[in-house]
Amino acid sequence: MAARGHGPGDGNAMMTGAPTILLVEDDADTRRYMVTWLEAEGYTVRVAANGSEALVMLQTEVPCAMIVDLMMPVMDGAELRRHQQQLPDIARVPFILVSGTHERARAVARDLGIEDVVPKPCDTDRLLGIVASHCHRPH
Repeated sequence: MAARGHGPGDGNAMMTGAPTILLVEDDADTRRYMVTWLEAEGYTVRVAANGSEALVMLQTEVPCAMIVDLMMPVMDGAELRRHQQQLPDIARVPFILVSGTHERARAVARDLGIEDVVPKPCDTDRLLGIVASHCHRPH
């Protein structure tokens, strides 16, 4: 599944050389906001509105990290994580769970082996620090 010679976690966009983040968020305003500050930090951002779209995107490009909303239509963040764990080419891509329902998100994270949980509204500096640590960049 790793396209264009990229291995899991490389997350490098072919054209720019910038680390690629897959942002999976159903709320358009939140997506725009997050894309703006991720791109300002030098990341290439791919966006999906739900877990199903994300799985399709992961067939052609393996990001250095995924930022995933827990509650979304079609396929939520928990179901996406379960699929991710079953796919060897993407199983090790860092999965950062964001949610407005923090207690539920912590329980899901514990059950699915997710280390990074960030409550909404997101603390931008905290989230950027987590992303930078996974993509091996200073923040």
